[in-house]
Amino acid sequence: MESKLSGRESKDTLTRTIDMDRISSGIQGFDELVEGGLIKDRVYLVSGSSGSGKTIFSMQFIYNGITQFKENGVYVTFEETPEQLRRDMSGLKWELKPLEEAGKLALIDATSARVGLGSKEKFVIPRPLTLDSILFEIYKAIQRMGAKRVVIDCLDAMELQAKSPEDFRTSLLKLISILKSFNCTSFLVIEAPEKKVSRHGVSEFVSDGIICLYYMREEDERARKIEVLKMRGTNHSSKIVPFQIGENGITVLSESELEKTMRKVGVGAKS
Repeated sequence: MESKLSGRESKDTLTRTIDMDRISSGIQGFDELVEGGLIKDRVYLVSGSSGSGKTIFSMQFIYNGITQFKENGVYVTFEETPEQLRRDMSGLKWELKPLEEAGKLALIDATSARVGLGSKEKFVIPRPLTLDSILFEIYKAIQRMGAKRVVIDCLDAMELQAKSPEDFRTSLLKLISILKSFNCTSFLVIEAPEKKVSRHGVSEFVSDGIICLYYMREEDERARKIEVLKMRGTNHSSKIVPFQIGENGITVLSESELEKTMRKVGVGAKS
């Protein structure tokens, strides 16, 4: 909530904020933007343009959940095959296959059905790709894995299967109900045109929070930045802050992280 309240309403709001169960994303610097962590069992929209880091941000949330907090995860991929995703993530030293074999991670292949190909993956959405088949396979995987973190990457592909915006909205509400019924904290990833949250404006109204990733042009180069645009039930930073993608994933350069970085490079140091 962005507006400041006063009196008893302010005290009640503060109490609700403190009492909320939270989880850590494990993404360095991010939790500082949302009062120490995301509220559990809610659904968050991760919006950004091409190249902004949406998949890395979302997979880091899943990977950290498994390796740091013992929360199993489900990742539904519409844009890449699971094998491509495994290769890409291994470049960040995130080995997904052992987590899958240990029954801690399910990569659901929705890409193959989307392009009309077969799949040898353990978790796969069958052809023909329909909204009902997508919802059913996600339901089964969450139940089988006992998952507490879920990512749908990306929502645009689901929207393409809908007959109308109303059909998509109905399916989206069903999906959110499934995720919340299993007490999952979830990311819905969506491709966004520059200066917009989404293409059609349906998803932002049904999500509990919106996290925007930007790949901005600044003079003769591009810079990545993150903004928490909306969070129900908690205060959040109103700043657009930079982040970096390194060999261990994303580091959000929030105020404390910026200070550390500046000290490392000697900015402001006495000569």
